[in-house]
Amino acid sequence: MNRLIEVPEYEVHTEVRVDPSRTALVVIDMQNDFVHQGGGLLVPDAEATIPAIKSLLGLARAHGMRVVYSQDTHGGGDPEWRIWPEHAREGSWGWEIVDELAPAQGDVVLRKLRYDAFYGTPLDHLLRLWGVDTLVVCGTVANICVHYTAASAALRWYEVVVPRDAISALDPFDLESSLRQTAFLFAGRITTAAALICGPRREVSRLTGKPELLR
Repeated sequence: MNRLIEVPEYEVHTEVRVDPSRTALVVIDMQNDFVHQGGGLLVPDAEATIPAIKSLLGLARAHGMRVVYSQDTHGGGDPEWRIWPEHAREGSWGWEIVDELAPAQGDVVLRKLRYDAFYGTPLDHLLRLWGVDTLVVCGTVANICVHYTAASAALRWYEVVVPRDAISALDPFDLESSLRQTAFLFAGRITTAAALICGPRREVSRLTGKPELLR
């Protein structure tokens, strides 16, 4: 049965300010198998997000923001291949992070076993060592690995920011429903790559009703 379902509205922030010393950019699974033709589990719009993610990387590196990549990693007999086609086999071309977004010196690459980049990795430990309290999450797949990583971050009381033009999904509905849930359940801020600014956050003062900087 086909039904027309309208995704409830969510706010897309026209400006999001983050303190680069307390923020990390997390790039989820931008690997050949998901992004480029010939990949084992190609996400149709993933390649189109490369420019937005590249701009986020440029912003992060220019301001000394921590950058973390997750790298989906599987081997023979992995139970996940009973759910999805074979993908991200460790050591293969499809497993490699795309050349356009290659990690730079000082970036951290975490091999990820399941959807959530916190599961079975030292991500939370590293973020707390670095004094990070805000995550900008981008990459693929929006309603799977991006979503479960954002959810896991929110459950640990990190602030979550998702630039919608820097994520991709297998289906447009999946992307929109994930963004709605991120905004609604996790109080995440949805924005765009160009709207992310490094600097003190602005909020409306309860006393004056005017924007003020939070340091």
